[in-house]
Amino acid sequence: MRNDLHRASLYFRFIREEHEHHHEIFLKGQRELLEALSRVRVDPTAPVNNQHQQNQNSNQAPPAAEPELPDLSADLKKIYRKIVTDTHPDKLVNAKISEKEHSKKNEAYIRATVAFNKKDEDALIEIAVDLELEIDLPDEQIAKSLRSRGGKLEDQIAKIKSSPEWYWAHSDENRRLQIIKEICQRNGWILVTDEQIIESIRYVAGMHPGTKDDVRERARKAMQERHRIT
Repeated sequence: MRNDLHRASLYFRFIREEHEHHHEIFLKGQRELLEALSRVRVDPTAPVNNQHQQNQNSNQAPPAAEPELPDLSADLKKIYRKIVTDTHPDKLVNAKISEKEHSKKNEAYIRATVAFNKKDEDALIEIAVDLELEIDLPDEQIAKSLRSRGGKLEDQIAKIKSSPEWYWAHSDENRRLQIIKEICQRNGWILVTDEQIIESIRYVAGMHPGTKDDVRERARKAMQERHRIT
């Protein structure tokens, strides 16, 4: 059974690293896409920030009621107490550990508190395994929990890879133009032009107000104009 637990642990750590990698790309794409959308004005006289806030509000769904959760088992409460004993901020004040280890334990304490309040048994087991704590659970149960957590992360990765933010992060300018046009059409923003969208895309890409060739061409024309005037 130890071999099965070892395989489950390796699988989970790999999936978690994959999820972190995909999530970072998603967040980068999200920041850029929202910034580009904030600069696409439906009403040219409307302030960008106000319109951006309206766009965000219009996409927010009402919060769903949280379901009733079963109480934690006695074994999981013991695991939580072990985690807290090992990671409580009062204990870390004078602990002779590295800054990296201190940060890891502090983060684990916060995650464990959230997991306990949400009665998330799989998350508590994951944290205990990360901290290499001895926990009084059968290997089979720990392995099953890690696989369950890994399966949820795989589902999240699949959702990320089908999101507009993911496509944005992996698209060129033409594809990004189409992404924003599709969003504009869904929201009924019929006054937005391709030129507005391209300008916003280039701004976000750090190329505003145009490509390098555009900038060179304008500089050449400006120099010609100065020579003509002189």
